Amino acid sequence: MQISPRYYVQSTDDYTFLRADGEGGVDFTPLVINATPFATPEAAVDAVHDHCGGEAVVFRCYQLKG
Repeated sequence: MQISPRYYVQSTDDYTFLRADGEGGVDFTPLVINATPFATPEAAVDAVHDHCGGEAVVFRCYQLKG
């Protein structure tokens, strides 16, 4: 079994989470289960600057792979 870190971004403005919109962009969802995780902390920080005006929370969770 392999464990991989994943990084979620939560807005500090309205507490929603970033997710991929399926068209190459991002939108926001109120539920973390619908959020799209980032594979690296750098990608998550870039998303904070690009989509959250530089103010958001990045938190790490772990994904188990079979």
